[in-house]
Amino acid sequence: MAEKGVQLGTRAPDFELPDSEDSVFRLNDELKRGPIMLLFYPNDFGIVCSLEMRTFQGMCDDFKAKGLRLVGISRNSILTHKQWKESMDIRIRLLSDENGSVCLHYAGLQDSSLLKGMPRRAVFVLSQDGLVRYLWISHSEGLPPPFDEVREKVLSLDLA
Repeated sequence: MAEKGVQLGTRAPDFELPDSEDSVFRLNDELKRGPIMLLFYPNDFGIVCSLEMRTFQGMCDDFKAKGLRLVGISRNSILTHKQWKESMDIRIRLLSDENGSVCLHYAGLQDSSLLKGMPRRAVFVLSQDGLVRYLWISHSEGLPPPFDEVREKVLSLDLA
């Protein structure tokens, strides 16, 4: 379970953050268009973060068939997001939570010296009604999400 109150089966807290396309992402508005997978990650250009985004991007077609859209969230700036997306050809929407308030509320922030204050790596799958239907939060900074487990679980969920 998340340490900050976002738990399986609860309603996901609404938030509003800028994205790398110079738009604003409002969770409750976006949920009206369908279910969402929130991917919290520590840092653009990180080795594990880059592996994570490439892996999830490779799964996008499977998730798209379920109507699920993927959204990445870190404390990096919009400019850094744009550079990372371009360098890696990332098509996942990236949100900038520079003050870390959304990251803290959902998955918490790292407390180790290497990534202190950066978001914990986490996956939250939200059904269209805003309920948290799946979550995974890493408590080890270098541990990527269990990709096969995430895919299997998400594909078995009714997210409408």
